[in-house]
Amino acid sequence: MAKKKRGSKKTKSSRNVIKAPTSKKKIKAIFKRFVFFLAFFILFLVLNLVTSNELWDRFFILGEWIFGFISLALLIVLLVLWFIKLMKK
Repeated sequence: MAKKKRGSKKTKSSRNVIKAPTSKKKIKAIFKRFVFFLAFFILFLVLNLVTSNELWDRFFILGEWIFGFISLALLIVLLVLWFIKLMKK
């Protein structure tokens, strides 16, 4: 019996190309998170002003610091993305 000729196997790269989200999706997601953390910052600020217990006062101050820094970081990222978007046009 004659041997069948086999064609050479072509190797295909098995890399899955993952597309980055569009800038509109990025900005929208970061804006939602910014509003979320800003709302918690304001909530902790109000609760700090309302409470008179020293333990709760310290807890709310800590929460203000944490949510304030996160909100500030997200605001900076949001402004950078908006600036990049404006520079592309």
